[in-house]
Amino acid sequence: MQLVYNFGISLEDYAARGKKNEFPVIESCPICMARQALKRHGFYWRNAGSDSEKWLQLPICRFWCRSCRHTFSLLPSFLLPYYQYSLKFILDCLIYFFSKARLLIYYQLLQFYRRRWAKNMNCIQAFFREQGYQEIIPPEFKQRAIKLLEMIAAFPNAETFSQRFHNHFRRNFMAN
Repeated sequence: MQLVYNFGISLEDYAARGKKNEFPVIESCPICMARQALKRHGFYWRNAGSDSEKWLQLPICRFWCRSCRHTFSLLPSFLLPYYQYSLKFILDCLIYFFSKARLLIYYQLLQFYRRRWAKNMNCIQAFFREQGYQEIIPPEFKQRAIKLLEMIAAFPNAETFSQRFHNHFRRNFMAN
């Protein structure tokens, strides 16, 4: 299981700090709800792309619950579970595709992102409605996609949206 956490720093800063990042103490298990701090359980390394050419290796901290014996990963909010490119880069690719018809990545990967986005647009729209958004969202697919991407861009940062969406629905907004 992955827990999304906002470190408040950029992808590059996180990579530069490596294992010296300020990892939080997690006070209770998200599965069994045991009220004891999860034990740090090492790291694993993950590749992350901040653009189509720049790749970084990031340490992802793991935790272990002594009660239910499950392990958890503390995923920085600028990443999405099971995606190699950064959240900002994925959103930029979608914005360029829907508004400017320009490719930043391989066509096949862009189509994968577009299909995932299309599959989750209703859930993203529901999230904004539950947050109190009352304006009209266009019914036509392309305009609706652009509007929702603009709404995400209006958040203080995309990581804040990703973390709030994950906390609300317990899955990421590009999940299958």
